[in-house]
Amino acid sequence: MSVEAYILKTLGPMDDLITMALKGKILIVGSKTSTPAPLQQAMADLGLEQHFRGIRDALNDQDLLNHIDAAILESKQLESIAADAMAGFLQQLEQLSVGLMVFRNAPEPGDRKIWSHLLQSHPDESLEMLKGRLATLVDLHPILKQASQDKQRLDQLSRPLDSYIDEVDEEMRLAARLQRDFLPHRLPEIDGIHFATIYRPATWVSGDIYDIARLDESHIGFYVVDAVGHGMPAALLTMFIKRSIVTKNIRGRDYELVDPAEVLEKLNADLIEQELSNFQFATGCYGILNTQTLELHIASAGHPPPLLIDKSDSDELAVSGSLLGVFPDAKYQTQSFQLRQGQKLLTFSDGVEVAFVNEGPDEPLRFHKEFGDLANYNIQTICDRLMAAINTEEGSHHPRDDVTILGIELAM
Repeated sequence: MSVEAYILKTLGPMDDLITMALKGKILIVGSKTSTPAPLQQAMADLGLEQHFRGIRDALNDQDLLNHIDAAILESKQLESIAADAMAGFLQQLEQLSVGLMVFRNAPEPGDRKIWSHLLQSHPDESLEMLKGRLATLVDLHPILKQASQDKQRLDQLSRPLDSYIDEVDEEMRLAARLQRDFLPHRLPEIDGIHFATIYRPATWVSGDIYDIARLDESHIGFYVVDAVGHGMPAALLTMFIKRSIVTKNIRGRDYELVDPAEVLEKLNADLIEQELSNFQFATGCYGILNTQTLELHIASAGHPPPLLIDKSDSDELAVSGSLLGVFPDAKYQTQSFQLRQGQKLLTFSDGVEVAFVNEGPDEPLRFHKEFGDLANYNIQTICDRLMAAINTEEGSHHPRDDVTILGIELAM
């Protein structure tokens, strides 16, 4: 379909276009004597009010620019117009929502690339086609002007909202920084035992919290706790959990390490006592490792079982218990395991499992398959590669949950 046929089909008969454009004002860059005869005839037939100006004179005549409906430029004049003047002229037209038609006296290979975003015409077109182009250009002006004004009003209305969003964003950044301050700044340094951690919130702040700390000369305590959900409500709950976990009872100069099951029972009682709204609860896993004997005492509260990696094999530790903050009289059990040199222990939040997409609706999560090739790496590499695998999963750019991994390696 030709351009002329398309305009007639979409905009209506040419007589209607001519009628619509009778009161238009046109700025022609140049002089009347240099304006091609077909173009002059088209403007005369449409009854358009014509104003001839050089480009710099046009830029200095703001009153004229404010009242024109369209502008015309002959492409042969491009070589004689300074770049700064042309840039200023186009900027003015854009601000005023005024369209520009470039009239080409002859085909110019480079011209279409330069002016591909503007309306073009040339002498080979019929008089009716030229009139149709001019009428379309004039009739578009009030539509574009109204659209520009509507956009300006929307921009003004959106400024308070943008300011509010920026303020909330800054507050969330500060909250994220504060929450990270509650995490260990450095991991314990113990001969023959290495630690590694991964901590990635789904949003600015996390519903996960962890810690690794020396309890005395021969014991380290560690935990991972996952408050339900993520975002600010879950993050606030982690702050309460951090302050509620008691790992030692100190009496004068003596102390007693608190059994992992008792740690979870006290945390559960504290959460129940708060009578939190919206059914807030958490899962958690707390363990004590004897750094001399490598004996592990550990208890869990609705948390994913820790994974013990040994050579090319990995097994879940058989620890389980009720959710934290749900059942007032919940009891937890401490399980004991004798670890060996060369083994690695991974404790993690359920965001690690959730990150792996099922292979089918009835298939288990692929989480454990990821460890087949990782057993012989050190604990930091295992954590890094597991995180890299999570980052390649579907939806990894918009995580469904927070991810926290705490790893311990018993070096050979």
